[in-house]
Amino acid sequence: MNYSVLLYIHLLLFVYWLGADLGVFALALALKNRKYTHAQRVLLMRMSLAIDMGPRMAMIAIAPVGLHLATLSGLVTPPDWVFGLAWLVAVMWIIGEWFAFLRMGQPVAVKIYIFNGIMMILVCLTCTGFGIASLLNGWPFAPVWLALKVFLFGMVFLVSIMMAIFYAPLEGILERLGKEGSSDTLEAQIHSQVNKGAVFTVLLFVLLASIGYLGVAKPV
Repeated sequence: MNYSVLLYIHLLLFVYWLGADLGVFALALALKNRKYTHAQRVLLMRMSLAIDMGPRMAMIAIAPVGLHLATLSGLVTPPDWVFGLAWLVAVMWIIGEWFAFLRMGQPVAVKIYIFNGIMMILVCLTCTGFGIASLLNGWPFAPVWLALKVFLFGMVFLVSIMMAIFYAPLEGILERLGKEGSSDTLEAQIHSQVNKGAVFTVLLFVLLASIGYLGVAKPV
């Protein structure tokens, strides 16, 4: 596959990642609206989870595609096995995400989500580690802009983990809302969880915008 095609795919993945996440964010904020019924709020949450599969797939696939781009640009020269490992991890992760999504609410989905969470932690540590090493020693990514991009990409996974931590309890709160009805206590819990998650969602947008700028401008 030539450079232009890979670059086009890379840009598409970035667009679908950021663009769809804006929609997910809007749906999450709508959960705070007390005027919506329980059924409407559950629908909003299910819609957000379905739409979020797009950004999740883009987030996973963009790293190996970016590695190919960097190699074709002469920025890095990894051994062939690194590409195989990157795509193996990506494919396993994508399968795990879809498996958990299609079995949402079942006990087995919890185990898969734990697996996916471990993958996010490993990718976070790998990317931030390589980014810091590159900034300090110029290896494996010599250009400063690329080292920063890799580091920020690792931070994206840390922020995504924090988002999951704060948004995940909403499912249980909505279940209580359906059984007990709306109350100031439950509404306050919904507001609190959404607001905490929103902080990291905005931070995610800032990170993605920064990564996009570094990739286009290559300022340093």
